[in-house]
Amino acid sequence: MVQSARSRRSPQARAERADRILDAAADLMVVLGPGKTTIEDVARRAGVGKGTVYLHFPTKEVLFLVVLMRAQSGVTARIMERMKADPVETLPSRVGVSALEGLSNSPLLREVYMNNAGMIDTIAETALSESGDLIDQRIHDFETYFQLLREHGLVRTDLSSDELFHIFGTTLTGFLVHPPLLEHQERRVPGQERRTRLAADALHRSLGENEDPDTLRAAWPRVVAVFDHTDQQVRAEIDRYRTVRRE
Repeated sequence: MVQSARSRRSPQARAERADRILDAAADLMVVLGPGKTTIEDVARRAGVGKGTVYLHFPTKEVLFLVVLMRAQSGVTARIMERMKADPVETLPSRVGVSALEGLSNSPLLREVYMNNAGMIDTIAETALSESGDLIDQRIHDFETYFQLLREHGLVRTDLSSDELFHIFGTTLTGFLVHPPLLEHQERRVPGQERRTRLAADALHRSLGENEDPDTLRAAWPRVVAVFDHTDQQVRAEIDRYRTVRRE
């Protein structure tokens, strides 16, 4: 039975088609590199026309942005799984470990963040123009996260929540971008697992983490709620492109 045009264009059908495009783009970004991946390549691999790709993603940069958002959402899901299982996983050092492990286990994220530093600037510019409200919300949620930790005495209180967030972000960024620079100079770099542990130790010490079980349990529900809110916002933004109707 031939599927009708209406059923082919249902929200579910459009989402499934977008997922094929995103899967194809993610594969090619790893195999060819983001710089060499074209919309034509993606369309061919996804089994759709070039114009169909543009129905969902107006530019290659937007396509790449959504590919990365989807991969990052997977890392966030793992972070939240650990958080919900154990309150200690809400501490920044534990969140950092989960984030770095998630990145190291994702060929796509490794390729973009560790091998294509120039692409990060392009993606960031695209994110600001296409999803500026989401970026503002994510930053606000992280500042809320650190404010909650401060209120419960789980991190140092002599710094503001945005300063704590700054330490967290720059520490993780440094552990991501510094190793490739050293390797380029043929300098010895600790292995991935050791680097992750060093990052956790740096965050634990610089943020003055408190691991008191009772205090952690008191803050636990609100911290999980903040991360859940962020995840829902990111998923909603991804779905906006998956089910967009331009046909």
